[in-house]
Amino acid sequence: MREIKVTTKEEMRINAFLRDEGIGSRRTIDTYIEKGYILINKKPATLGSKVKKGDVISVQAPETNYMYALYYKPRGVVTGPLPELPHCEPLGRLDKESEGLLLYSNDYRVVDALLHPRHAREKEYEVTVREKCTPRVVTLLKKGIRTQEAQYAPVKSVAIYNEGYSLRIILTEGKKHEIRRMLNALNLTVKTLKRVRILSFVSHGLKQGQVHTLSDRQVKTLLTELAIPQ
Repeated sequence: MREIKVTTKEEMRINAFLRDEGIGSRRTIDTYIEKGYILINKKPATLGSKVKKGDVISVQAPETNYMYALYYKPRGVVTGPLPELPHCEPLGRLDKESEGLLLYSNDYRVVDALLHPRHAREKEYEVTVREKCTPRVVTLLKKGIRTQEAQYAPVKSVAIYNEGYSLRIILTEGKKHEIRRMLNALNLTVKTLKRVRILSFVSHGLKQGQVHTLSDRQVKTLLTELAIPQ
């Protein structure tokens, strides 16, 4: 049995809290609750239960065998579950017309550690555009862009190459369609968009549609970069 003391400041639904602790997906945790595997302060949890700072959660469910894999999503494919990784989910997304690197895992501690903007995790993209970029594009992207959809934070890095028709952009935010919407606001039309790096993991060597299960050394690197206990 594993005991977890709640230290979060805000009250949370137990399935969301335990997902962030790496116990499983919300659906899996709801199943554990229905089977009586989860206690809150020594009393059985119920579906929809909330936990607050100071509560002690006891989890009797079997330990999860964590898996971590990289996948090169081809253009034209919708981000979703993969037959090769039946118990894993994509951590983050790429839109249908984009291609590149995705991380898959059943370790739900990785979700917040990788995706929440407060952690500022780097993701790098190669973009080609129809119109020629000017130095002003770099200036504005580094200041941040406001569109009708949202306010986008300054990019960490941007470089123009290929005579102004390609950009290399490093983001630490990751809102929906962020690059497309920022460039559209600057009157630039995206032709291709490719994610080539997540943290220190790069797409080089991965073919389109290929899955690479991380080695023990790579898992250690990933968890170290995300500051997740091993």
